[in-house]
Amino acid sequence: MKTIMLVDDEPHIIDALSRHVGWERLGLRIICTAADGQEAYRQYMKQRPQLVITDVNMPGMSGLELARALRAEDSELPIVILSGFDEFENARQAMRFGVHHFLLKPASVPEIEDVLMEITQELDTAEEKRRLEEQYRQELGRMLPYLREKFLFDLLTTRYQRHELHEERLAFLNIAVPRQAVAISLRITRPALLARPSERDWQLLKFGAGNMLRELLQELTDRTSVQSDVVNYSDSLFVLLLMDPGSEPQRLAALCEQLAHTATQKVSSLLKIEAVAGIGSVRTSLHELIDSYLESRAALEAAEFQGTGRVYPYAEWAKLDTAIDQYGPLLKQWNETLSGREPEKAREQWGKLHTWLREQPCGSLTDMQTVCVSLFSSLILSWNDEFPELEPPCTMSRFLQEIQQQFTLEQLTGWMDKLVTGWLELAAQEFSGRRSNRLVDRVKRYVEEHYSQEISFAAIAGELFVHPKYLSQLFKRVTGQNFVHYLNHYRIQKAIHYLQSGQHMIYEISEMVGFNNPTYFSQVFKVVTGKSPSEYFRV
Repeated sequence: MKTIMLVDDEPHIIDALSRHVGWERLGLRIICTAADGQEAYRQYMKQRPQLVITDVNMPGMSGLELARALRAEDSELPIVILSGFDEFENARQAMRFGVHHFLLKPASVPEIEDVLMEITQELDTAEEKRRLEEQYRQELGRMLPYLREKFLFDLLTTRYQRHELHEERLAFLNIAVPRQAVAISLRITRPALLARPSERDWQLLKFGAGNMLRELLQELTDRTSVQSDVVNYSDSLFVLLLMDPGSEPQRLAALCEQLAHTATQKVSSLLKIEAVAGIGSVRTSLHELIDSYLESRAALEAAEFQGTGRVYPYAEWAKLDTAIDQYGPLLKQWNETLSGREPEKAREQWGKLHTWLREQPCGSLTDMQTVCVSLFSSLILSWNDEFPELEPPCTMSRFLQEIQQQFTLEQLTGWMDKLVTGWLELAAQEFSGRRSNRLVDRVKRYVEEHYSQEISFAAIAGELFVHPKYLSQLFKRVTGQNFVHYLNHYRIQKAIHYLQSGQHMIYEISEMVGFNNPTYFSQVFKVVTGKSPSEYFRV
């Protein structure tokens, strides 16, 4: 029952209204009455009725003044004005105070009841609307974290224009418009095969890593103005997003590097799983966050190539990567001349490389040493391909020891020139007609020996002392397929063998052939064979 207050200075009007109106049928209950505006105001403040019927002309405070006072307390309170004066001015003033119902005395009972029924229906509708809005707010509160993460994920995978990121949309997701934004890609690596956890244990480890990262970001937010989020990007990749309302990119870059080091160290030490991180460059707009993310992935590849437990800012990697890209065509020609058994062309190409090393250094002495290692690696591999029965003129261990003794660029290039020139002279003397592609064979052998483990092509290239881009191109040229395609086909062939043995479950075979996710294994299996794993399973 809704409550109502009757206000009139004539007692017989109050009595008539109380006795003749079907209050119970209307779902109303008279909670209080008053003979003037001041008493009515006091009663309202005490009883808080949901509806008021009041006369206009009363001693002290009039009905219109009462309506204005009640409106100040509750702007939604329904008020019915009951007046014996058929004056437009009363109606006009009542409307000014938010009164939408104006009855003239003597009003009939049906007329009064029609107005009250209309008001109760309006109250019911408003109450239902408030209930639905509250339910919606509660549901929205539960959904908002998922909507926010979905939006942040879209920022990493969709190139928005500046005008598409409306401030209203950001405010709805509790994202302040930043002046600086940056992405950090952090990858966690499953343990090796012998210590590999079950899928359930791995998901628990991943959950723990995610919580750890969120705690670190919360600590950062608590002590700075930086807004931060963690996006669970894939089975082993988290993307940390930092958004700063300030305008000091150097400050945000320093915070990123400190955070990345802390995160990788904490994950490795507490969860006993390896972690590497790549840091994108600081961007000045949210719609450019995708560029920072892509840079962080490129830097992450560099970190993985260099070894686990490393953090690489994109700015550092870009310098070396640009230099390597400039050096790439020379390296390609160098390898082609070595494999072509043409000593004169090899000496000519070495002359170009030697000039490039002296005149166009790619950064620090360490960077130059990295280039020399890849050149020497090509020599070693070429020698082993052509003269497998002969020891090379210089072993890799000796080379690595001696290169550390070259403390200047001039010393390094002079020493390298003597080594390569002497090597090529010996190769010319020993050259045979047999040719093989030892690099590709070693990649294939690595797959045969490690297909059940996680395999990083960059790590294979690192073991062979060649640049991943070159090795990828060489592998595709020789085999006719890219490395991932070759690896998937090899693993699926092994999986078919295990399936047909009938000794293992499908999810077990998935792990046995190097797939961390059984669903992904089934997808690859279907692509390669045209059938699902269960069709090969022998009961």
